[in-house]
Amino acid sequence: MKNLLSQIDFGNEAGDDVSPQEILNFFVEQQHFSDYLDPDQKILLATAKKGIGKSALMRWIEARKSAEEQNTPLVISVTGSDLVRSNFNLPSEPKLPNEYIRDWMQRICAIINRRIGAQLSVAITDDQITLVESAEIDGFKSRNLLSALTERLAKLVPQVEKSKKLAPNDIELLKRYSGRSVWVCVDDLDATYQRTDKENLELSTFFSACRYLASQTDGIVVRATMRTDVWTMIRRFDESLDKFDQYVTDITWSQADFRRLLARRVGFEMSRLGTADSPPPDHATKVDIDEHLIESVFEKRMEWGRSQKRTYRVVYTLSYHRPRWAIQLCKLAQKEALDSADSKISKSHIDSVWGPYGTKRIADLVAEHKHQCSSIEEIVVGFRGAERRLTKDQLLEWIKNKVTLHMTPVIEGTARNSPLEIAHFLFRLGFIVARIESPEEDGYEHYYFSDMPDFLSTRTNADFNAIWEIHPCYREALDIKKLNRNQRRLRDLER
Repeated sequence: MKNLLSQIDFGNEAGDDVSPQEILNFFVEQQHFSDYLDPDQKILLATAKKGIGKSALMRWIEARKSAEEQNTPLVISVTGSDLVRSNFNLPSEPKLPNEYIRDWMQRICAIINRRIGAQLSVAITDDQITLVESAEIDGFKSRNLLSALTERLAKLVPQVEKSKKLAPNDIELLKRYSGRSVWVCVDDLDATYQRTDKENLELSTFFSACRYLASQTDGIVVRATMRTDVWTMIRRFDESLDKFDQYVTDITWSQADFRRLLARRVGFEMSRLGTADSPPPDHATKVDIDEHLIESVFEKRMEWGRSQKRTYRVVYTLSYHRPRWAIQLCKLAQKEALDSADSKISKSHIDSVWGPYGTKRIADLVAEHKHQCSSIEEIVVGFRGAERRLTKDQLLEWIKNKVTLHMTPVIEGTARNSPLEIAHFLFRLGFIVARIESPEEDGYEHYYFSDMPDFLSTRTNADFNAIWEIHPCYREALDIKKLNRNQRRLRDLER
C-alpha cells in the first residue's frame, strides 16, 4: 500500500501556472492582501524578491474577482513583457516624461480593447481600432473607462472594417461591458528591466499613467508587481514617486505564514486523494491542526543549530522565506525520502539534497541581481572555502583577498573597490546575514538588511559586534562546512 508521501504533490513552483481552483484552495491570505480585492483601492503595487509569491498574488486576485457573482469586473491579466512598446504600433518614440505617460495610457487602453475585441465575431487586428489617441483619452475624463472604450469600438469597427458590420450578438456583448469596472493586473512589470536611464524613466512613468487614469476616469483598478530592488532604484530615480509610496506593499513571509502554507498544501492533497488522517488532539488550536497536517509527511522536529526545531521552521530558513524555494526543497527531499523507502521527510533527506538545492539558489541569486552588478557570480563564488562564521574584519579581509585584488566590481553603475561597500551590497542582497549572540532559547538572533540597513555601512560602526554568516541556503553549494551529524557521516569528517 502506498504511503501518503509517495502520492502527495507539493504543487506547481510557478504561481502563474496554477489553476484558479488550486490557487483558491491553498493560497495563504496575509492580512493586508484583502486590500488588493478592494475596488476603492484604485492602484496597488506589490514588491518582493523572486519566489516570494508575486505571481500567485496576481493569480489569486484574478480568481477571486472573476468568481464574484454581482458586478463581476473584467479582469485582464498581463505581464510586463506583454506591455513592451514593440508589441504596439505606436507613433514616434517618446522622449519626455509626459510623452511616456501618454504612451503608457495608450498601451493600457489597447490591451483592454484587444481583450474586448477577442470576444467579437469581427476580427479586430487593425491598430487603428485598438490604439486610442491621446486626445481621445482626454475625452474619457469623468467617464467609466470601459463604457467609453466599448462605445468607441461600436462606432469605429464598422467604419474601419467596411466590408463587415457588428452582429447583434456583438452589440449586446459591448453593452454588457458598458458600466463595468476593469481590473488590470500586471505581473512582473519589470520583466525586461536592465537598469538604463531610459528604462528607469519608462517604468517610473507607468505609475503616473495609472494615477492619471484612476483619478480622471471611473471604473479602472490597477494591480502590479515588481522586484523590491527595482522599485528602490526607480523610486530613487524619480523623486515624484514619493507620492506613490502609499500604494506600495512589500510582501514578506513569517514563520506562521509558512506553517499555514505547508499545512494547506498537505491538507489540499489529502482531500484530493481522499486520504483519511488521524484526528488532531482534542481541543486543538489552529496551530496544533497545522502542525498535525505537516507531520503527516514530515518528521515532527529536525536538528538545527543547538536544538530541535519544528520542521516548518527549518524549511522556512532554508528556503529564505520564499514559497517557491520551499516547494523546490520539499520536492527534492521527498524524492530522497522515497528513494530511501522512508514514509516521512527527515533532516537527513534535506541534508542529502542541500548541495544541488544550494546550486539552484546561487543561480537564482545571480539571475535576480545581475542587473545591479554583472560580476555578482564571480563575487559569490569567491566565497568558496570560507569559514562558516566571520568577524567583520575577517569578512573584509576575505573580500579584499578574493575579490578586490582581482577585479573592481561595478555595482549599480558605480565602480566599487572598497571591501566594505561590497560587503554592504552582499548584505543587501541577503547573501550574508548578521548573527548576534542572545541569551534566548536559540542562543543567537539573525538580522537581515531590512532589520539593520546601517550594518556594514561605516568602519566606525561596530554593528553590535555581529558575526557574519553566508545564508544557509547557499552554504553547501559553496562547500562550507556544516556542523550536523549527517554531513559529518557522509564526508567522513571528524567531530
